[in-house]
Parts: sequence; structure tokens; C-alpha cells
Amino acid sequence: MNQEEKHLHKLYQVGGRSFAVYLEYDEQMGESYPAYPDFEASPVYTEEGYPFATAVQESCPHVKVKSLKATMPSDCGDCAWLYREHTPYDPIGICMCDARRCKPNAGEEQKE
Repeated sequence: MNQEEKHLHKLYQVGGRSFAVYLEYDEQMGESYPAYPDFEASPVYTEEGYPFATAVQESCPHVKVKSLKATMPSDCGDCAWLYREHTPYDPIGICMCDARRCKPNAGEEQKE
């Protein structure tokens, strides 16, 4: 199914960028679901070099708990580094971890 055949679910505005999320049909489930950008396969960065992330993508080695009583997150949604611009439930945010930050406009990971 190409972009023209997909139905726009929602347009998310995050960090000065727009991300279109389309509904895709899953024949096995027999229903449609929103297909969010795959930032792991195709990274996108803010002008400052921070990567965008979806709340459901798997956590990385730099995952950070939100409180001392919290368990280690298995996805970005529960990671303390994920900045959600509008609500605490935004499905797309910005990873504010300096270890994952790239040099602005360079596309290379920053080395400490």
C-alpha cells in the first residue's frame, strides 16, 4: 500500500517538525493500526542533534529510570530521557540523552 492509499491518522508536531502517522490495515488482526515512524531504522534529529523517538520503541543502553522506586524501562515511553512536548502521553518525543546526541548538521554521533 503506498502513501496515497493510506489514510492519515494524525499529524504530530514535535520539536519544530511534522510527522504524519497513517493507518495501516493488518489482515491477520482484521483491523487498522497507526503506523508511527521507525526512528530506529531511519533516525531523525532536531536541529540541536537530539534524536526523535516513539514511546513504544525499545529502550537503548542509555535508558534512565524516572525515579528511584521505578523499574528499569523496557521502552522509551518510560525512560526519563524522553521529552514529550505537549502531554505526558505523546507517542512521539525527543530523546534528550547526550550519549545519543549527534553533532548538529553532521549526522555523526558525538564522541565524548
